[in-house]
Parts: sequence; C-alpha cells; structure tokens
Amino acid sequence: MKLLLRATLSLLIGFIVSYFLALTFFHFTDYPSLIDRLFLTVVPALAIGILLFQAWPSLSTWVTRVRSQFSILLYLIAFLISLNLTYGSVGFLQGPLRTPFGMVLFTAASITFGSLAGYHLVRRAATSFHGGFLSKPLNVILALALPVFFSAVIYASLQFPSMFVMGYIIVPQKWMALFIITALAAGVLGLNLWSQTACCLTSQQQAAGLQSFISQNLPGLYAGGMFFLINLIIARALNHPALSANSVLFESDAGPWMTILASPEGDVVNRSVHPLALLILRPLIRFVAGFMGEHWQLGGMLVTAAANGLCVFMAWLFVKRATESKTYAFIFSILLGSTATHLLFGSLTENYIFGAASLIFFFLLIQADEKRISVLIPAGLLLFGITITNIAQGVIGLFFNKFGFRRLVQYTVLVIASGVVLTTLTSAVYPNTQTFFFVPADLAFEFNFVKTGQESSAANLVQKSQVVSRTMFLYGVVGPTPIEAISDKPPFPTIDLKTFDVRTHRLASYKGLGNIPLALWLTLLTGSFLAFAKNIHTSKHLPLMLGLLGTLAFNFLMHMVYGTELFLYTPYWMYALVFFIALALSEFADKKWFEIALAIIVLALMSNNFWFIFTILRGLAPFYAAAP
Repeated sequence: MKLLLRATLSLLIGFIVSYFLALTFFHFTDYPSLIDRLFLTVVPALAIGILLFQAWPSLSTWVTRVRSQFSILLYLIAFLISLNLTYGSVGFLQGPLRTPFGMVLFTAASITFGSLAGYHLVRRAATSFHGGFLSKPLNVILALALPVFFSAVIYASLQFPSMFVMGYIIVPQKWMALFIITALAAGVLGLNLWSQTACCLTSQQQAAGLQSFISQNLPGLYAGGMFFLINLIIARALNHPALSANSVLFESDAGPWMTILASPEGDVVNRSVHPLALLILRPLIRFVAGFMGEHWQLGGMLVTAAANGLCVFMAWLFVKRATESKTYAFIFSILLGSTATHLLFGSLTENYIFGAASLIFFFLLIQADEKRISVLIPAGLLLFGITITNIAQGVIGLFFNKFGFRRLVQYTVLVIASGVVLTTLTSAVYPNTQTFFFVPADLAFEFNFVKTGQESSAANLVQKSQVVSRTMFLYGVVGPTPIEAISDKPPFPTIDLKTFDVRTHRLASYKGLGNIPLALWLTLLTGSFLAFAKNIHTSKHLPLMLGLLGTLAFNFLMHMVYGTELFLYTPYWMYALVFFIALALSEFADKKWFEIALAIIVLALMSNNFWFIFTILRGLAPFYAAAP
C-alpha cells in the first residue's frame, strides 16, 4: 500500500511538472498531433516520476531531519518575504540582468541567501514577541506602518505613468515561469544549506561580534531597510531626463549630478564648494552603476536611497546610545526618515544626502568621545569634501564637547591642508572638471548666491529671517504645499517647484489638514526647547545639545546671506534638529504616554509628507511627459 501511494504521488508530481514545462517552455500548443502532445508530456512525467520514486526514502529522511532542526512555518514566512523582495528586485534590475540566464543567477542567489538570512530574522522577530521589542504593541504598529507607507508610495507613483509604471518593479511576463521554478528550487536549496550548516552557524554566532551587533540593532536595520525601499521607489519616479530639460526641484541640480556621479563619461562639476565629490562619491556610485551597464542611472538611485537608509540607521544608533531605549530610538529614526527633507533628497541623485550621512556619522564619533586625530581627519574630510561649509559644523560639535582649543585649531588646519592636497589630486584625476576652493576667481561664483549690501535693509532682513526660520524649523520636517512656478522658456514650458519665490516674495504654505501635523510638530519643538532650558544645568547630554544648537545657529546665520531656495540645504541641519529634540526630551524616553504621543506625531508627519511627495509627482508629471 505504501509503495502504491509513493508511486502515485511520484507520477502525479511528475505529470504536474511536465505539463507545466510543456505549456511554458516547449510550445505544447504548436504540436498539432495529439500523439506528439502526449509524448511531450508523458515521457518527461514518467522520467521525473521514476526519479522521485527512487529518491523518496532519501527525501523522507532529509525532510524529517529538516523538520527536527527548525520551524517550517518560520522558514516559509522567510521564503515568502525573500520571494517578494527578489520579485521586485528582478523587475527593478531587468535592464541590467538582460537575459534569462542573468535573471536565474540573480534569483537563485537572492532567494537562497535571502531565505537563510530571513529565517534568522523571522525567528528573532518571533522570539521578540515574547518579552522583546515586539512585545510592545506600539512597536508593532510602527513596524507595520512602514510597509503600509511603502505600498502607499508605490500606489501614488503609479498614478503618473510618465514617471512610474508597474513594469519597473515586476518580473517580465516572458521570465515569469523560469523565475517561479528558480525561486522554488532556491528555496529548497536554502533549506538544505541551513540543515547542513545550522550546527556550525550556532556555535560561531555566539562569538561573532557582527552577529551581536545585528541582533542588538535589528529595529534600526529594519527602519533603514524600509526607508531604502521607500526612497528607491520615489527615486525611480523622480530621477528623469526632464530634470536637465524642463523641470527644477527646489533649485537642485539632480539631472547634472546624476551624470556627474553615475555616468561612464562623467561631467563637469565646476563648483568649488564640493571639492572632493568626484573623489569620494563618484567611485562608489560608479562601482554600483558599473554593474548596471547602459542603465547606469539605476546605480545612482540605489546608492542615494542606500545613503538615506544609512542616515535612518545611524539616527537609531545615536538615540539608542543616548537613551538605552529601543522604542524611543525606533520612533526618532522613523521620524528622521519621514521628514520631507529625507523623503525627497534621499531619492534625488544629488550630493546633499551624502553630506547629511557624513554629518550624522561625525556626530556619532563625537558622541562616542572619539578624540583620535587619525579617525577625525578622514571623517572631517568627508564633511569638507562634499560641501566645504560643513566642516564648520564638525568644528562646532568638537568645540562644545571638550576637544580642546589647541587641538581644534590643529585639527582644522590639517583637514583644510589635506583638502587642498586632495582637491589638486581630484583635478589631476578628473582634469577640467573641478574648480579650486582656494583660488579666489573660482570661489567667486558662489557669491552669486550671497545677499548684497543693497539687499540688506531692515525690512529685507526681517523677511529673510522669516524665510530662514520657516525653512529650518518647519519646511524640512512638515512638507508644505510647494509653489509651482511655470514659465514659457523656449523651446518648451518649464516648471520650478520651490518653497520661496524670490520674485514675488511668496512663501509656501500649509492648507487644510496639513495644519494638524504642523501644530503637532510645533508642540514637540516648543516642548524640547522648554525641556532644554529646564534641564540645562543637569542634563548629561548638554555638550552634545550645545553642539547641535551651535550647528543650527551656524546654518541660520549663513543662510541669512547665502542662498535663495533654502529648502535645498535642509539635509545639512535636519539631523541636528531631530537629534536635539531626542536628547532634550530624553527624560521621558521610557514614559509610555510620551512614546504614544511621539508615535502619533510621527504617523501624522508620515501622512503629511506622503501628500507632499504626491503633490510633487502630480506637478511634475505633465512636464516629464513632455520632456524631449
């Protein structure tokens, strides 16, 4: 009886597989003869059935061993997560993958190792429901809010076919059958690899520092990973040739910078305030873009979105290190990623999000009380090389954290001297593309963005302070309704999205329900400054908070005279604002009522800034469609 059942199941599986293959790959319907169709299906079915019948005892033993080692249900969940991510990745990368063979290799590797890593993470998450991070309902709600936000961003992008279509993130129909077969085979291979290596992995994981780091920071990694995906969808919609033709986003140069950083040929920077961008950013982006072939723009999008995911993860590290509260850190990491600044500039292939990442990294070093010049100089060169004025923020942070005046002067001189040498090296490696920040004639171009003495009347200063204040404390966090300036520039109309129209002196505003998240944010901001004043003599975070306030003051004063569309520069102070609030209110970090209040604010900001991105997409869509 057992042999009959075994034979029946083997033949049934063989027939199902054979019929599927015949329909999908072997042009079953092209054979007019019933005999030919029968042989095309039955012969492979019998062959598969015979092999399955023969291998059945070994397979039964293997299945028994696998079931005894780990949970099939948890592995199935991990496999399905990996399958979904791989499915979207194959769609995103279908151009670079080019052939079915390339797709099979990518899918096999992604599903195999994704299922293995996913099983470990799913098992950790399942354990976390019992006394761990996910045992708090608030953390579960926030964790689920991110995939909901991700889905909403996809839906919003799909409303504008000139910018985004479903074909960007789904497996092409011609590859679908092969993808399914490869995915299932890779899932089984993952099972086999886990069963073979589980014992070794268990003993090694106990002592592995990386394993411990990942386990301790899974919520932050999850938040960073989800914002990487969110920004990648927005990036796929926004980064378009129209940005170099008929569309301007808050005076950014996203179109030219995509070419500068990601294209094989590169392009001219000719902005002396970004002296090392070609040396720091282009090699990294070109390394990734090189795998994309003629679709090199995807490399720029991937690295930019990854940089924003890194910002979110580093925010988790900063707040968690300061408060030892995982929920508090999780909320503030999501808050940073959900700001209008990080949703937009974490998606545009420009240099700003990389500057933000370097600033956050530098303050992580300050928080860790890093005093070694050999570590701080390379970190300072990241600040200086991406945008030279950011070195001032690093110096201010070190000053308030007892670095010592003499060492501070030494550090500043060494960073600038190293910057001079590396700028000359950059100009030698990339000739005729980079100007010199230490040559007055090259630096003079930046004075086009500086307010002149005639524009500095008392009335103008009051208006400018209003613009700077609104941009620094409101617009970067709670996205307003952008101003759409449309002009008939030959050879076609152009749209310029901005938060301040310098010609009409009009400021972007908040309308309707947008005033609710604005009010919530202002309440949080005001409360943080009151808490700072109350605890100024007792807070253990005072040096860090003074450093962060110092960077905010520096940016405020600088932009009183420099720049017109100040929203463009918000990545360079958004981290300081969020970190200051987190530190100022840290005494409430473990208060359940405060965590709930923070979560409500974050969800309100997320909703508002979803609409902010949607408004941008809606405004740009007709111009993207009309772009040459």
